[in-house]
This record gives sequence, structure tokens and C-alpha cells, in this order.
Amino acid sequence: MAKKKVKTTRKPKTTSTVKAPKETSINPWILHGIALVSFLLICIAYFYPQLQGKVIPQGDIVSYKAASHEITTYAEQDGESPLWTNSMFGGMPAYQISMPAPGNRAMVVEKVFNFFIGRPIGYFIAMMVGFYIMCITFGMRPLVALLGSIAFGLTVNHFVLFEAGHTTKLRAFAFFGIIVAGLVHAYRGRYLLGAFLFALGMALEIGVNHIQMPYYLFITLLIYVGILFYRDVREGKMASFFKASGYLLAGLILAVAANTTRLWTTAQYAEDTMRGKPILEKTTVNESSSSEVEGLAWDYAMQWSNSTLDLFTYLIPGMVGGGSREPVERDSDFARLTGQNNAATVYAPLYWGSLPFTSGPSYVSAIIFFLFLMGAIVTKGDLRWWLVSATILTLLLSLGKNLEFFNKAFFNYFPMFNKFRTPNSIASITEFLMILMATYTISEIVQGKIETVKLKRGLMIAGGITAGICLILAIMGRSFFSFSSANDARYDPRLVEALINDRKALLTSDAFRSLLLIVAGAGLLYAFILRKISSQILLVGLILLVTFDIWGVGRRYLNESTFVRPNQAEAALQPRQVDEFINKDEDLYYRVHDLSVDPFQSAIPAYHHKMIGGYHAAKLQRYQDLIDYYLSKNDLQILNMLNAKYIIDQNGEVRVNMQAMGNAWFITQIKQVNTANEEIESLANMDPSTTAVIHQEFSDYQGSGSYQPNGEITLASYHPERLVYNSNSSSDQFAVFSEIWYGPDKGWQAYLDDQPVDFARVNYALRGMKVPAGEHTIVFEFKPKAFYTGEIISNIASIIILLLLIAFIIHQFRPIPQLAGLKLNADLKIE
Repeated sequence: MAKKKVKTTRKPKTTSTVKAPKETSINPWILHGIALVSFLLICIAYFYPQLQGKVIPQGDIVSYKAASHEITTYAEQDGESPLWTNSMFGGMPAYQISMPAPGNRAMVVEKVFNFFIGRPIGYFIAMMVGFYIMCITFGMRPLVALLGSIAFGLTVNHFVLFEAGHTTKLRAFAFFGIIVAGLVHAYRGRYLLGAFLFALGMALEIGVNHIQMPYYLFITLLIYVGILFYRDVREGKMASFFKASGYLLAGLILAVAANTTRLWTTAQYAEDTMRGKPILEKTTVNESSSSEVEGLAWDYAMQWSNSTLDLFTYLIPGMVGGGSREPVERDSDFARLTGQNNAATVYAPLYWGSLPFTSGPSYVSAIIFFLFLMGAIVTKGDLRWWLVSATILTLLLSLGKNLEFFNKAFFNYFPMFNKFRTPNSIASITEFLMILMATYTISEIVQGKIETVKLKRGLMIAGGITAGICLILAIMGRSFFSFSSANDARYDPRLVEALINDRKALLTSDAFRSLLLIVAGAGLLYAFILRKISSQILLVGLILLVTFDIWGVGRRYLNESTFVRPNQAEAALQPRQVDEFINKDEDLYYRVHDLSVDPFQSAIPAYHHKMIGGYHAAKLQRYQDLIDYYLSKNDLQILNMLNAKYIIDQNGEVRVNMQAMGNAWFITQIKQVNTANEEIESLANMDPSTTAVIHQEFSDYQGSGSYQPNGEITLASYHPERLVYNSNSSSDQFAVFSEIWYGPDKGWQAYLDDQPVDFARVNYALRGMKVPAGEHTIVFEFKPKAFYTGEIISNIASIIILLLLIAFIIHQFRPIPQLAGLKLNADLKIE
């Protein structure tokens, strides 16, 4: 008898994921409050000397105080800041050093982000708060957001940047998260919320005045928009894409309008600087000068380019020696050889990468790097593709001249790219993207959105790659590289050998350190995957590990011993005997040429004097050309026409320059030339006390071309933005003023006896004017339309943003039907 067949049904295949924990019953606002208190306590613990009244001696901040001293002095005296200063380079717009009362009222929000606390505590809190808000609006849980926020806020590069004084760059980082959150929300269909966050973030981002950072961020956001465009084309959802883009464009217009003052004045100034269009045709004087190219010259812009080895510092902080002033142990080879065994702290030039020098590495934490790589493997969706591709792009761009074929294409053809220098500064964007990817990865894992099998495979691959690299470098790294730096040539061979030994030791110890941290982080994740620990334990464990990691490395570059008393931090601003001697001069206005410092790379003397030199990243191009052609050679004729009354030599001794021509003088002859090159080259073969060179563009103004000088012209009163002269002559004259040309129509206005008059550019970079016979009062006054009109627009737009912010806050607690799209909740699906 045949057996009866039993019909079986195959069970459907199920996909195993790590079960997401139940939602906590604690009020989310309480959790947010705990997170904010955590940020405050962490920053206070790290920067507690700030509460004792101590400060960090930051080179850039001291330089800024010196450069802006005339501005702040007159601001205190007059109750408002002058818009022009003569403290450096013969004169320049003051708002390119210190922006007086910008009309962007939305900047008050930055103080809220800072908890109304000064730097550094306030700045680091703000970076954490901005990242946290982004994570929460993405629907991430508070503990996940806390992990990412601490990792971002305490990124080692942030300590390095703050110690160096790059504070505006740090302020810019605080609003990255708000901008990204707005963009993502808009393209996920929450148009009003997205546009509002985007407008607020961009208004604040532009307002801190470090345009290079939002520019780089925008490049990466274009990738995200491109990915979404491709997706929506495939899915036939172009209507929603264009709607979201329209909302974002409206938000951007509002943000730009709120910063009209800053953007308009900067754009106007940039036209006449090293970043603007060329003035001179190519010459052999200084081909790296930006005067012969539009934007910055390639060699100048690419000086700070990473090498491929520099990129490994995201994983191993001591990969290429850390910093150019790296702390080493007292028993190190360097300390023993230099006799510093008993010193409290020993610093050595351990950095051996391709940068001219650096204060520290771009280290994001070995655990964050591991989670970033794991996320690239196990997550999915457009956010993943954006973060991975944008990170790769920023890494490639940071290589600068070391990946010339790629970066030169960007430099030559991508809009505005050649206006910025130091390619490795894009590392700050890389760090943001890596940390966001790592945070997103953990969020997806704890919410149970990734299959267990896929998680295990991703854990093995990411852990194997990162831990494997660390293990190989820890064991065999000493034999892979030369550990030599181009700067080693200045040291004794025995010292170089000691440095190389210490560089090898640092690589080995840091590679083992990163290895152990990766193993610990991967172990926690594996325990969670096996359901041995809860998501809360996983997240708390990762928070502690990441904090321990970046806290420990960060303290190498900024710790309590970095703080000093305020008077110590500003010791460089104390007057020297030579400064006190010069300041006894009762003349209203003269200039000083200081050769005891690098005259065109130091702003410190500007604290005491009006300088021929100074320091600024964007000098007026005509003045830079004078430097390249004449001032770098200390040409006395050019110094004379710039009214350099005092010259301090390399030994710090001062001499009075009796040939200085004063604030204004009458000349006998005008020489007309046809080109800019002829204009500047003519200065080499003429006496500026009797002759003026004028370009043919002013041929209608120059008058007779020859004059019979008689009488005098003197400076009657001085204010940075208002110069008053008295002239007295028996015949018509042509006066040359030792003031820098900035124009035409960019703010300087001339008046003769209270009536507006024209004036011309002479001697390539100075001002000249026809003066009729008789007694007259001549006034030069700086009233830039870009500033005053910009203030009106900025005030209106920023007030609109503040009103929207108030409505947004009210709406969270008492819904306003008309603003339904502004409601924050955790239902956003990030893919």
C-alpha cells in the first residue's frame, strides 16, 4: 500500500534584525534638557580655567586685536565704528577687519547657541547644540544625538583651530547641522520646516563671516541635490523636487538678504584684491602674484595641501607626527638630546607630512572612523550615498597640488574655487560628514532597521579594515616610511635622528591606541547584535569611549596649561621703547615701516602705529603690486610717497625719514601712460615729489599736465574715515595725497569747500586732485553705499527671520493652523 503524501507548506523566509527597544516614557523635552546640561558640563570640565578668568594666547586673536586697534579706539570715542582704517597697508576698509554693527539681527541666535557664554566654552557648546538639533529633527533618539554631538563638538581639529585663533571658522561649524537639516527636510516633503531651518542656518552661517566654510559645505550639498534629482527623475516626482528647491531658494534669498551688508561690501572689496580680476599683464617680477591671474595664483593657493599620508590622521592621530609642536615624554630621544628631561612639558617638531607646518591632526576618533566605514557598508538610501561620495570628494580636494590633475580642474573651472586658499581647511567638512554618517549608522542600528546578517558582515568588514590597518602600522609601520620632513634640514643630524625615533614611537603607540578603541567599540556593537546588552548600554558605552578618545588626543594640543592670565596672552601688544619714542610725535598722521618683524606678515606693530605693512589674507591688489615691485626691496622713493616718516630696522632701531613727503603735496608735472604695467613701472624712474603718473582712463581729468607749484597743502584734522586738508596757493595746482586709492565709486567722496568734486588715481595706488587757486578746505570722506543701503536690507530680512523663529517656537507648544508645516516631530524617515 502506497504511503499517502503529506502536503507541506514552506514557511515564508523571514529577515532577522536586532529588535528595536521600546520608546522611553520620559518626556523628550526632559531628555533634551539633560543633553544640553551635558554639553555645558563637558565644556566646563574641559575649559574650566576660563571660569577663573584665564584665556588662551591665540596668535590670530592677538593679531586681530592689533589690526583692529584703531577701529576699536575710535568706536569707543565716537560711539560707532569707523568704516575705514589706516592701521595697515596704507589704509583699507575697516569692515574687512572688524565689521561694525552688521544689520543681521538674527545673529542674536548665536548667543543662544553659546548659552550666552564667551569663548571657548560657548563656541564648543554651540557646535554640539547645532549638531544635536540636526539629529533630533532627523528623528534620532536623544542618546544617539548626544553621541554625535559630543563627537563633533570635541573633534580634535576644533581644539587645534581654537588654539591657533581660528575662531570664526569654529563659529561657522555650529550651523552646519541646521543647514543640512533644512535641506533634508525640504526634500522629504516638509517644505516650510526645511526652508525655515535652511534660512536660519544660512543667515547665521554667512553672518559669522568665514565664507570659505559654507562654500565648501555647499559643494557637498550639491552632490546631495544631484542624487535626489536623479532619484526623482527615475520615480517621476519632479514636481516635489522643484517645489522643495523653490522653498529652499526662498530661504537662501532671505538668508543672503539678512547678510546684505557683509556680502555686498565684501564682494565690492574682493574685486580690488588679490582674489579679483588681474590688473597687470604677466611679468617676471612675481609670477605667483595674483595680479596676473583672476583669483589667487595656483602655487599660493595650494601651499597647505594634504598628502595621502595626512589622510590617515582621521584614523590614527600620530600617523605623520601629530603637530609641528607636538608634546613628547620627558624620556623621549628629543628631550634627552636637548636636555629637557626635567621640563614640565617638552614640545618637539614631530610633524613630517606635506604641509609647511600644522598645529595638529584631523582626528575624528578611531571609533567614529570605524562607524563611518561600517555605515557605508550596511546603510542604504540617498543619505548614505551623499555622505560617502561627499566625504570622498572632500578628501580628494584636500590633497590640493598633490592631486593636481583633479584639483586644477576645480581651481580653473568651478565658480569661485580659486578665491580660496589652504585646501586642507576642507578637512572640517570631512569631519562633519564622517561624524554625521557614523551617527546615522548607529541610529539605524538601534532602531532595528538593518538586518542582523548584514550587520554582522558590515561589522566584520569595517572592523577588519580599520583594525587591520592599525595593527599593520603598529607592528611594521616603522619600516614603511622615511619619517623625514623637509624642515629637518635646519637641524643637527643627531637631532634629526632623535626626531625620527620619536616619530616612529608616536606612530606605533597611536596605532595600537586606535586598534584597542576599535576593538572596544566593535565589541559593544557585537554584544548588542547578539542581544547581550541593551541599546542604552551600547550608546552610553560608545559615548564614553568616544569622549575618552577625543578628549585624550585633544589635550595634547589644548589643556589647562594652555590658559594664561590676560596680560600674558597680550604680551606681544606691549609697547617697545621704539614704539614709545615714535608715539611722542605730535603730527596728526604718518606711517611707520617696521623691518624688525616680517613687515607684510605681521599685524602686531599696527597696535601702536599706522603701518606700511601688516597682515591680511586679502590685501588690495594695487598695494600688493607695490609690495612685489618696490616695498619688498625697501624702495625709499615709494616709502617716501607713502609718508613713511619712521623706519624701524631689523635690529629694532628707529630712524626718522626726513624725505617722507607728508600727507599731501603739490607736483609740477603729470605723466600719462597707457597701461597698468607702464603705470607701476614708471614709478621706478621718477621723483614722486615733483611728478605724478596717471593712467589714460583719467585723461579727461588731469588738466594741463604741468603746474607751477606754490603755496601749501596741509592736513588739518584726522579721522580714519574723514580727512580734512587746507590748501592755499596763488595758482591752480595738482595735489597728490599719500592715501590709498579705493574706487571709483566705492565709498570715498571728495569735497572742495563743501561741494562734491572728482579726484583721480595717481602713482598706481594713490589719490590726486586738481586744486584751484586760493584758500580752500578739502575733505575726503568714506561713505560706502554698499554698507549703508546694505544695513537697511539686512535689518528687514533678519527681522523676518526672527519673527519666523518666534512663530516656530510658539507653534511647538501651541499649534498655529497656518504654520502646520513648521511642526517638529520624530516621524521623518531618513533613507
